Parts: sequence; structure tokens; C-alpha cells
Amino acid sequence: MVADLALVISRSDAFKWWNPIRGMRMSEAEEAAVPRPEADRMNQAFAGVGAALGLVVWLNLFPIPLMIASTIAHKSHPWLGVCLGALAMLTVVPGILRVAKSAWGKDWRKALPLAPVTPGVLVWTVLCVLALLPVVVAWAWSLERTVGLPHVSDPLASVGVLGVVLGAPIAEEVLFRGYGLARIRELGGERRALLLTALMFALAHGSWAKLPGTFVLGLLLGWLVLRTGSLWPAFLGHFINNSVVLALGRLNPMPSFDQAKGSWMVILLVGAAGLVGLAMLWSPQVRGRIRGLSAST
Repeated sequence: MVADLALVISRSDAFKWWNPIRGMRMSEAEEAAVPRPEADRMNQAFAGVGAALGLVVWLNLFPIPLMIASTIAHKSHPWLGVCLGALAMLTVVPGILRVAKSAWGKDWRKALPLAPVTPGVLVWTVLCVLALLPVVVAWAWSLERTVGLPHVSDPLASVGVLGVVLGAPIAEEVLFRGYGLARIRELGGERRALLLTALMFALAHGSWAKLPGTFVLGLLLGWLVLRTGSLWPAFLGHFINNSVVLALGRLNPMPSFDQAKGSWMVILLVGAAGLVGLAMLWSPQVRGRIRGLSAST
């Protein structure tokens, strides 16, 4: 009678916690069914972190062969080196789409959302980027001047003008806001995907002084992709940002209030134009016509 009662207790779901104490080994199925709240909390806390770190790895891994060729060709044929540098950045696109295909199979197009958007959304994107530009530049300038952060050259500088203006916007948007945003959103939710992709995007540029501004830009571009379901606004915003920064960099790599007042004047005028445009778009009459963003602007 006692033995039968012990057997019933050992097999009862309510008393399985007692088996390890009694020295009885649970089956693998029983062990898998035991809830592990601490492990679940750890998995949830770090969900998507591995995928986010992988984005930086892919960004540096795929372009390596053509980057080596670009460096060699640039010594004797500068324009060939510039073209190879741009192509090196673009190799990220087929590489990450192959990763997406291995992860999602037939649903790999989730890494390349290209839904059509209205012209109003594109105009709104350009004005946001222009309005943000003076803040980003001033932020980087103040950090280098006051905090004394070490200056680290942007790794994208080695890919040439075409690589910065065309290659980087296409490759980085497909990588971070295409595959990265969709993949991390599946693992850890929309908010975590937005924050992690923006952080990895900022870290990938290798400059501590530019990190805050690049992070904010990544948040803006990621938010646009989430709101519109399309990479087109992110492509355009990234292209405008890199083009304007490159043009201003030709005037002065890092503007100074003492030595390059003209450069700062141009930056402030660009930002003022963006703010004026945004103020005009903020009116209810205009805002209501911007389909795709009217619910959130």
C-alpha cells in the first residue's frame, strides 16, 4: 500500500519537484517541461543581441575581398579604386540576402521591404535629416573639444566618394533596417529591434564623437521603415545625410567656431531650411496629405 502510494506520488505532475530530492532521475521530456523562469528571463533579456552583433560582423566581412583590391588599385588608378570601393560596399546586399534566405527560406524578402511610399513621406524624410544635421555636427564637435574623446577615422572613408554616397546608404540600409530590423523584431520585439539596430549602426562607424548623432539618425531611419514598411525613405535619408556631410567636409573636416565661421553658417542654414520645411509640413492641412505618416506626425 505504501509502495503503491509512493509510485503514484512520483508519477503525479504535482509532486515531480520531489523526484530529484528523492534521487530519482526525471526523463528528458520531464526535464524539458520543468519551467525555468530565470533562464526564460535571461533569454528574453538578450533576445536579438546576438543577431545585432552579427550585423557589424557582416558589414565588415562581406566587403573584404574588393576592399583589398580597391586599396591596391587606388595607388595607380584612383578612379578604379573608388569604383571598387563602392562595389565592395554593395557586396553586403547579396551577402545579407543570402543570410536572410537561410534564416527565412521563401520569406527572405522580409529583409528587403520596398513598398511604395508617397512623395510627401520622402519630402518629410529629407527635411528631418536636414534639420537634424546641425545637431549631429555640433554634438560631435563639442564631444571632441570638451570631453577629449580620441578621434577615430570613419572606416567608410576608405571606400571613396561613390562608396560613401551610394554604396553605404544602400548596403547599410538593407543590412540594418532591412534584415536586422526584421530579424531582431522577431526575436525581441519592435522597440528592441529599433534600439539595437540604431546602436549597431552607430558603433559600426567607429567614431565615439559621432556615435550619439549617428545613433539618433539610426533611430529616425528605423522608425521610418517601421512606419512605412519600406526602405525607400531610409535610402533617401541616408543618401542626403552622407552627401551633405561629405560636401561640408570638403569645406572643413570638423568646423570650428573660431576658424571656419563660413562652414558653420552653411550648416546652420541647412538646418534652418529643414526646420522651416518641417514647420510648414506640421500644419494639419499639409500633414493630412502625407499618407503613411499622418497617424504619427
